[in-house]
Amino acid sequence: MFVLTFFSCKTTGNFDIVNDTYTLKKYKSKRGFSSITIKAYDYEHKNDLNASVSINNIYYKIKFNGKNTIPLSIEAKPDNKFNVEVSLLSRYTVKIKEFYVKRGDSIVINAYLKEDNRPVY
Repeated sequence: MFVLTFFSCKTTGNFDIVNDTYTLKKYKSKRGFSSITIKAYDYEHKNDLNASVSINNIYYKIKFNGKNTIPLSIEAKPDNKFNVEVSLLSRYTVKIKEFYVKRGDSIVINAYLKEDNRPVY
């Protein structure tokens, strides 16, 4: 079960993944809850995007408040594997496969979606 929430956390400094299209950083929650927070950006200009997110085949939308996007933050069931996809029309989907969330982990993902110039039919 997923619940939309926001948590405060501190860094552990021992689990960061950085590549061309996303960063995944693990922090420890001060309250012991496990969570996943996702934000999407334009790859070229780093502008916020209100992308769609799939977490273990459950779909969410990153909200836009008129000026900025509001990061998607969910409570994650601890001791489970997660697959995440971040997508938006005319952008390549960012896929993050099988990362593990332990009790008290706070995962923060920044996805950078590249422009897809293929025609949309």
